[in-house]
Amino acid sequence: MTAACRGGNEKIVQLLIDKGCDVTQADGTKQTPMTAACRGGNEKIVQLLIDIGCDVTQVDCTKQTAMTADCRGGKEKIVQLLIDKGCDVTQANGSAETPLTAACRGGNEKIVQLLIDKESDVTQVDGKGHTPMTAACWGGNEKIVQLLIDIGCDVTQVDCTKQTPMTAACWRGNKKIVQLLIDKGCDVTQADGTKQTPLTAACLGGNEKIVQLLIDKGCDVTQADGTNYTPLTAACFGGNEKIVQLLIDKGCDVTQADGTNYTPLTAACWGGNEKIVQLLIDKGCDVTQADGTKQTPLTAACWGGNEKIVQLLIDKGCDVTQADGTKQTPMTAACLGGNEKIVQLLIDKGCDVTQADGRGQTPMTIACLNDNEKIVQLLIDKGCDVTQDYGTKDTPSTAACLIGKENIVEFFIDKGCDVNQAGS
Repeated sequence: MTAACRGGNEKIVQLLIDKGCDVTQADGTKQTPMTAACRGGNEKIVQLLIDIGCDVTQVDCTKQTAMTADCRGGKEKIVQLLIDKGCDVTQANGSAETPLTAACRGGNEKIVQLLIDKESDVTQVDGKGHTPMTAACWGGNEKIVQLLIDIGCDVTQVDCTKQTPMTAACWRGNKKIVQLLIDKGCDVTQADGTKQTPLTAACLGGNEKIVQLLIDKGCDVTQADGTNYTPLTAACFGGNEKIVQLLIDKGCDVTQADGTNYTPLTAACWGGNEKIVQLLIDKGCDVTQADGTKQTPLTAACWGGNEKIVQLLIDKGCDVTQADGTKQTPMTAACLGGNEKIVQLLIDKGCDVTQADGRGQTPMTIACLNDNEKIVQLLIDKGCDVTQDYGTKDTPSTAACLIGKENIVEFFIDKGCDVNQAGS
């Protein structure tokens, strides 16, 4: 029934009703037929469900009401129908979202206008802490932002999540909204309540045109924000190489750690864009240098999970057996990251699959803790004995039992583990 309601064919819905389907019952996705129909956007199905007795005010098990489901989905005729049937346009759903903030995020300006006409309060913060303005900036429709401004919304107001409209728009990546907010008086250098500046938000968001706009408006590309990110480390985490190149061209130091102690290179290894890693290497970054968190680029890349970056760092001279300042080896970091291709690459380059790192963890125990059967099988194939603790306190099987990984425990039993064997 919910599949048919989402699919949008009212004849199928009618057929299922005729065959006895319960129109009030939530399915395995926790949606009711009514919320599914509102998301699907077919007003004939919504009308049919209303005609046979569905409650338009009922919250489904995903905490959506019919009204907020449709405000997200974007059919103004359904919103009007629900209002005509008694829905309260100010009522939040079970996840504390109001119809207006849902519509602002959903991006349909006709629904937003309809809700305003029905006396929705454009200044009201919903239960999630969002104002309609910050919700609209996240939604990415500049017409809605302009509409809210025209009826008096304050473009500088911090919502209860501590975001300003400007940082929300920079994160979302809509240059037109950012330009509109600047034109209406927003300060491009002002941090929001989370201490994030528009520039670091834009660098994380990944829109190079917004970054260029903010620079043109006077933002300092070397200044860390209150969260201690610099624009360059934020961009390296964000993964847009055009932004990284732009910041370098504007004078950013590629070797400078930010206030969180990440260097641009370790941030890029975490961010997962190998083009940025190559760019930073070309600009003089040392691939063997640990950052202020004591991580090396290689352990960061192994944990981050991009095998192309790991291969690049190895090609540039990184030692695959060297532990970083946190005493973690590339192999144990890779097992934490969960990419079996990286584990295989490190094995091919000579890593010992039985060796514990400086923290006393073996590749096998970490793979068990992460519930990664593919890595566990790979390590067994390469010679790990699942009954041995290799100098740690627990065998892999006892470690799996301690953290409740039943799939791994069953796997070890199948491989011959003695269920009566104690750890050392």
